[in-house]
Amino acid sequence: MAGIFSTKAKVIKLTETKESNMNKDLITICVSVIIVVCTAIIGAVIFNINDRNNMAKNIEAAILKGVDPLSVKCAYETSTNPICITYAMKK
Repeated sequence: MAGIFSTKAKVIKLTETKESNMNKDLITICVSVIIVVCTAIIGAVIFNINDRNNMAKNIEAAILKGVDPLSVKCAYETSTNPICITYAMKK
């Protein structure tokens, strides 16, 4: 009976529980970060795909209406593009 109530056995159990809780917390944080990163990547990919699909539809509509499709493409550009700069200078 003395072994069941010994202090050494209680200390070992408490230490194991704290380490186990720290490992569970670390795993939870890692999984949460991975989920957030994956969601951000998927969101960026979907945004890009939708943006390109909208641009393609607008270019097709511009061709049907007789509008220059290059002007539609340049309207979607977010960074400096030499073709769009040349097109703007020409007009």
